[in-house]
Order: sequence, then structure tokens, then C-alpha cells
Amino acid sequence: MSEIRDDRTPQTEDVLRKSLVAQKYPLWVRTWRSVHLGWLVALGVSSAVLAATIVAPVLLFGTLSGETVLLVSPLVLAVLIPLAAAVVLSGIGSARLSLFVRPVTVAGVGRGVAVPGRGTVLYRSGILAFALVSGLSYIHWGGDARVSTTRHDLGVVVMSHFGAPICLLFFALSVLVVNRTRISLHPDGLVEEIYRRRGWKATTAITVVPWDGIVELQPQTHPNPAVSHSHWYPTIRVVYRDPAGGTDQVLVLMACEKKVEPNALLSVLQWCRDNPWGRAQLAHDDARELLRPPRFLDRIEADRAASMSGRRDVQ
Repeated sequence: MSEIRDDRTPQTEDVLRKSLVAQKYPLWVRTWRSVHLGWLVALGVSSAVLAATIVAPVLLFGTLSGETVLLVSPLVLAVLIPLAAAVVLSGIGSARLSLFVRPVTVAGVGRGVAVPGRGTVLYRSGILAFALVSGLSYIHWGGDARVSTTRHDLGVVVMSHFGAPICLLFFALSVLVVNRTRISLHPDGLVEEIYRRRGWKATTAITVVPWDGIVELQPQTHPNPAVSHSHWYPTIRVVYRDPAGGTDQVLVLMACEKKVEPNALLSVLQWCRDNPWGRAQLAHDDARELLRPPRFLDRIEADRAASMSGRRDVQ
């Protein structure tokens, strides 16, 4: 389906809510664009550039010298950054359900299904690999008389004495300073766990939002107005009633940063809010299947249908 949530009237919302109660599986509704064809093209271009960056020096020089390795390593790191962004923004990253979406047990809440964030493992691994390559290249080829030209010596000194320590510093900071938000879905409600680490000190704050306390689920874009193209970053604004104070509270879920398709996450949240039987399914071992999105081609077709419908409305 390609129905857009923002255009629904309250009467349509009530009809949909009643229909969700009788469903055994969440109804996937296209709220945000699921597949960005432009970013798919960028993904293909970045992949080709990465392959050329690695293969071309080997074909041109036959062997890898210290100067060649030090030249190629920052280029590989520079290409990996847009490549990782293209995987996330194109939608191909959620073509299949991530293995990290799995059952989890939270103390005091019980069993449910984890919806993890994408994390920064790829970036940190690239920075660490670049630092190691720079340092080891200097150790291995730094004293090689056959390649000890002035230009080579300057490149080795700059990359090993400055590039490697700076990258190691960034890697250390990414390990010592951590802000991580995890969410999980349980029969009793939605759980948000915020983990903060500053050096050796770590704190964890847990917020439990009961399903019956959710007043509204609002699909939105990135809350930061300074972010360009905010429509690329879908978020879910959860308005819920605080059982202690009786006031309305707001919880913003960064759906764009999760390892699930944003439309699928919103559909499951709506389904569990309105379906008590569906909430109980979250404690089962196969609960992760509730977050599985439609086929990649079906999502492209839903985007195309929504685009054509929007053009007809404008005309």
C-alpha cells in the first residue's frame, strides 16, 4: 500500500485503528519514501570508485610500495564515508531484516524484541585501519633506500607522524565518549534505553511507555532544522500520558538511525498500540518477523505509485 499518513482525516484514522485490532500482522503503509533511487545511483558509483581505488594501483605498479599504500589508504577511507551514507539513505540497507533485530530481555520489563541503531562500527573501523596502515607502512618502508626519495620521505612523515596519531585520537574518543540510544518492543510497552559513557563512568536511563498510554504516533522528519534535506531522515514522535504525573510527554524515535525500515517500525507501533493480542506476540522468538519490510521491488513500486498519485493531485 502507498497511503500517506499525513493526508488522513480523523475519520480515516479511526477506521484504520479499528481495522488494526482484527489483524494478525501489521499493515505496512508507505508513509515516508522507502527507496531513494538517487542514493542507489550514488551507491553504485561509490562502489565502483572504491574498487578502482584498490585495483588501479596494483595494475599500474605491479607491487605495493610504501608510498602507494600511504596514497591509497586515505582515498579508500574517503570513499567509504559516502558509501556508508548511501547504504543507509538509499534504503537498500533495510532490504533484508537485520540479524541484530532479535529477542531481548530487559530487567524489570521482560522479554521483547530489540530494535538496535546502526551504530558507528564502520566509521571507527575505517579510522583505526587507516591509522594502523599509516604506522605499519612507515615501519616497513620508512628505511627502504630504493624508495627514499624526497617526495616519498615527506609523504611518509606527514601520514605517519600526523595522520596516524590524529586517527588514533579520534578512535580513542569514539570509544571513551559514547551516546547510544536503544529501543525495544515488549508486551508491556515501548522501552527506550539511553546509554552514556564518559571515560570509565557509564550511566543508563530507561523509559517505559505503556501501549495504553500512547496518545498519538506522529510521523515526522528530522527535528533539527539545520539538517539539510530533513525529509531523508524520518522520525516518530510518540506522545504518551505519564502515569505518574498525568501529563503528556513526548518521546522522539530516530527511525532513520535504526536497523529496520522506518515504515515497518511505524506500522508495528500502530499495530501494538491498538491490538492487545499483537502486543503479546512481541515476547515470542519469531517476533522479529513483525518488523520485516515488503520486498525491495514492492517498496519501489509503492514509492512510484505515491509519486504518480501526488502528481495527479497537483494537476
